[in-house]
Amino acid sequence: MIAVGYVRVSTENQNGCDSFGLETQKDTITKYCAANALELVQIFDDPALSGSLPALERPGLRAMLDAVKEGDKVIVTRLDRIARDLYLSLWVEKEIRKAGAELISISEPYRWNDPTQKLLLNIIMSFAEFERSLITSRLSSGRKTKARQGGYAGGKAPIGYKAERGDKALTLDEEKTSTVRRVFELRDEKPEASLKTIADMLNGEGYTSKEGKQFHPMQVKRILDRKSFYEGIYRYSGVESEGQHQNII
Repeated sequence: MIAVGYVRVSTENQNGCDSFGLETQKDTITKYCAANALELVQIFDDPALSGSLPALERPGLRAMLDAVKEGDKVIVTRLDRIARDLYLSLWVEKEIRKAGAELISISEPYRWNDPTQKLLLNIIMSFAEFERSLITSRLSSGRKTKARQGGYAGGKAPIGYKAERGDKALTLDEEKTSTVRRVFELRDEKPEASLKTIADMLNGEGYTSKEGKQFHPMQVKRILDRKSFYEGIYRYSGVESEGQHQNII
């Protein structure tokens, strides 16, 4: 009987050698198939930090759903490897079933064709979704606490700054601070100028974006919209405080 596996990691810590790491999941699936006379033909994986990526955009999951055929067994180590969202997990299981295949979880050895066991599976997935909600809530609370202290709560650092892992605040990107200052100088010098005009002037003077490319109007707008941030004020999710980052203007 043919089997395919699916593995993923949802946090950076899992992208390694702990109990949820990709290699551990693959090894568990391989051993399970060998012990149950299943011919494992492929293991689909999503090695990136897939917790922040919409499930249906995961290339490994999409490839698995496209490849599965009638009679196949789809093996996962745990149901939350599919998704920590009850309705999404049910949708994926339904798509697998529509293909004539069966989803099997090694850690939760229940069968979808048994009404009682399917109820138990729904309960398990509900707890997985609840756990994800708790994680999201804790992360949000931690970021807000950091924001109240003026520290950077996460995300891509705006032009003029660098975000280093482990740092409590952003640090200056010395190569780009002059670029930020020049944007505001041009706005002050030519208050009626359009965003495109300012972008063209920056390009003409040899200034480049954070990525080292030519400026476009929306990039100019993002800088201008962050004026208070460049002045040293930090805002995040309704929190406003004096930032720990050094101001540029």
